[in-house]
Amino acid sequence: MKTIYKAILGAGLLLAGINVQAQNLQFHYDLGRYTHPETQAGRSYMMLTLEQQSVDKFGDTFYFVDMNFQKQGAVAANWKFMRNLRFWKGPWALHLRYDGGLRFLNTNTTSPAPRAAMSINDAFFVGPIYTYLRGDRKLMLSAAPLYKYIKGHAEPHNWELVGIWKYAPGNGVFSANGFITYWREKMPYGTSTRLMTQPQFWLNLNKLRGVSEDLKLSVGTELRIANNVDMKGFLFAPSIALKWNFGK
Repeated sequence: MKTIYKAILGAGLLLAGINVQAQNLQFHYDLGRYTHPETQAGRSYMMLTLEQQSVDKFGDTFYFVDMNFQKQGAVAANWKFMRNLRFWKGPWALHLRYDGGLRFLNTNTTSPAPRAAMSINDAFFVGPIYTYLRGDRKLMLSAAPLYKYIKGHAEPHNWELVGIWKYAPGNGVFSANGFITYWREKMPYGTSTRLMTQPQFWLNLNKLRGVSEDLKLSVGTELRIANNVDMKGFLFAPSIALKWNFGK
């Protein structure tokens, strides 16, 4: 999601020498079925995301789990685990990542019979990552060229290019983060490259004047913009979102 590459945000915090333990829970009401009613009518309408990030003296770790919901409950889950290794000072790190998941088939059927599930092919990534952190720590930019191995795929050896950003101007009432990724993966419908970006925009209520710092609730949106990912061709699927931040 998404914030799927927010893992790399920890690299910038590490450069600043900040000790971080952070977790958040997000609820997204997906509007993709309304923006693409002909091709996405059966799209999951709700997604829950749990993210965890931590920083230590050897780098930073990030993982998240996405769960998609239909009326009958959860119908898909995917997870990403990322680690940036750094045994030196500087903006470069070694990026390691694992992706996996599963989803149920025929999720829109009304039959009470058990629904078969299938695994999303495991994928493994490795490559260098470069992170820029502005002096005031309100702007972070990262970029990573990665080798990608997709287990069980007819063409398992692939590549992926990732860009990540985070911006929180002023006192942090408004913040934005997101990623853009472009990768090679041959698909059954005849395409071999895929593109996705998911910028998020948040209003952080505990930064408003007169609001308790302990009310760590944010309201906002995520804009899922993709080509040859959810379907062949272009997709635009915004969400209405709530986020609760735990920890520091």
